[in-house]
Amino acid sequence: MGHRMSVGALFLACVLGLSLHCAFVAPRWNLQTDPHVQTSGASVVTTPAADTRTEVHTPFIDLGMATRFIAGVALAAVLLVTSGPARADIEDVAIPVDGKGKTINLTREEVVRGKRLFIAACSYCHVGGGTRTNQNVGLGWEELSGAQPQRNNIEGMVDYLNSPTTYDGLKDISEVHPSIRAADIWPKMRTMKQKDLYDISAYILYQNFIIPEKWGGGKQYY
Repeated sequence: MGHRMSVGALFLACVLGLSLHCAFVAPRWNLQTDPHVQTSGASVVTTPAADTRTEVHTPFIDLGMATRFIAGVALAAVLLVTSGPARADIEDVAIPVDGKGKTINLTREEVVRGKRLFIAACSYCHVGGGTRTNQNVGLGWEELSGAQPQRNNIEGMVDYLNSPTTYDGLKDISEVHPSIRAADIWPKMRTMKQKDLYDISAYILYQNFIIPEKWGGGKQYY
């Protein structure tokens, strides 16, 4: 999938290149006559013989076709330069499970479920991976990796959603951040299962891999 844009651009250039056959070579008919001379007394009568036509291929330049061809090549070149790497397939993204190197590949259903749960429970404060209450600490990879303990894996994120702490890990903030520990004051967390927390965490990390340049930027991208 990573080369689809490049292949498409090359295909466009090839199709336009086929127009060269029509743009630079075209047939031209040449009419030749072979007169026969007959004499009748003092008069001279000339009668043309039957027409003979010869097809002559004469190279010429059709500026319109040539211009379109050049424009097509230029467009293909632009696509090749600007397309960049395409998004990876869901199954190709390895999501860290813990801090020991274990990873997991999500299914499309898991990504969709995680997204729905995230939108329902987290997007009010974390739209686009940003943080409304603290713009300095979002859900981007760099911020998650710098937290104590690190939150750049599924287990770390699930632990945070169960019992959140400050960025340095020293103080409990379950009463000011939605959590299972303080579900009595956070209605949306009362029905959350550990599987739900797992899918939300996996979705957050997945976004960091497929759109790292946008995720964590908040409303400026969404």
